[in-house]
Amino acid sequence: MTEAKLTKVKPDIRAITRLVPPSGNLVQGQSELPIDPRLAEAAAAEIAASRNHYGGSEGDAELRKAVAAKIAKYNAIDVNIDARPFELMITNGGTGALIGIALSYLREAAALVFEPYYPYHRRILEEFGAKNEAFELNDDLTFDKDELLAHCKRLKDRAEFPLRAIIVCSPANPSGKVMTQTELEAIADVAKELDLMVISDEVYEHYLTGENPHTPIASLPDMWERTITVNSFSKSWNISGWRLGYAYGPGELIGPVNNAANVIFVCPVTPLQAALSKVLMSDDEYYPRLREKFDIKRQRFSEGIAELGFEIYESGSSFYIWARIPRRFDDAIAFNEMIMREAGVGMTPGSAFADSDTWDAHVRICIAREDEILNGSLERLTKLLNN
Repeated sequence: MTEAKLTKVKPDIRAITRLVPPSGNLVQGQSELPIDPRLAEAAAAEIAASRNHYGGSEGDAELRKAVAAKIAKYNAIDVNIDARPFELMITNGGTGALIGIALSYLREAAALVFEPYYPYHRRILEEFGAKNEAFELNDDLTFDKDELLAHCKRLKDRAEFPLRAIIVCSPANPSGKVMTQTELEAIADVAKELDLMVISDEVYEHYLTGENPHTPIASLPDMWERTITVNSFSKSWNISGWRLGYAYGPGELIGPVNNAANVIFVCPVTPLQAALSKVLMSDDEYYPRLREKFDIKRQRFSEGIAELGFEIYESGSSFYIWARIPRRFDDAIAFNEMIMREAGVGMTPGSAFADSDTWDAHVRICIAREDEILNGSLERLTKLLNN
């Protein structure tokens, strides 16, 4: 595995976003598609009815019921919403859940992430007294179980910041990689052998397009009791500014997270929770339509940039495209600066998601945009790169 550069400068995703016109912004990982009209109407009604006051730190009771039904339907996991301590809580976005987990379990300890990794998995840990350890995936984004076990054992046995958790993100941000059943079982085996917690980030579960199904690691044998699953409505419902997500797991693990959330956030936003509870499970075709819509976006945009020389990683999901830039370029930062300057299109350089040099010629492309933005960006890239 490649050693990290000591002086490596990471691209700032939000800073890049501010430099790109909206018509070519494929940078920031959020859905910029419009809100579902039914959800907007429900939110307006809740606010107008003056349901705008404090709620419980664990979240709105009706939304918790709806989320439990969603987990049962799509993840085949039964969560007891009547259990105390709580097995399910509504959080201030997925980020709110991760902050609560870091404060409850990871201070003066470490968590492992798979590289390329989601930068906030690292930043949250470091901001709240924990340490992040990256385990670099192979060039094809696979890993060897024995290498993972040996790496985790070294980290678990050290005196300072011992390893306490593995963070699994599947489908992954930034690569879109969907962990196979074999890979999830390997992670589970390592976690059980070394008595590690698993934090499973499943925000992109409804964007699967490949042959591997979404398997919650908590559903594997003997994994419920050591796993906290984190999810969010930001992406799948186009409401990143609402800051609504959820976390679930055994009450012994969720209870301390809820205590932390009570102090930090008080409660998730009250009327918006109530609105979402009325809509979340009202349409059986909502998530299948979402998957189909994004699969079409992925296919069209992937085909277009492949003709320009991009090498596409077939991730098995569709919110992001992870690609190697055309071979006549080898620095994604310089390449991105060029296409922003010359075509008004921006992507995220791969080095934003890594400590090593391995991914310096890769980019993450967010396709959660209206078709006219994707089509216009592709047209301008084609004109630039074919000259």
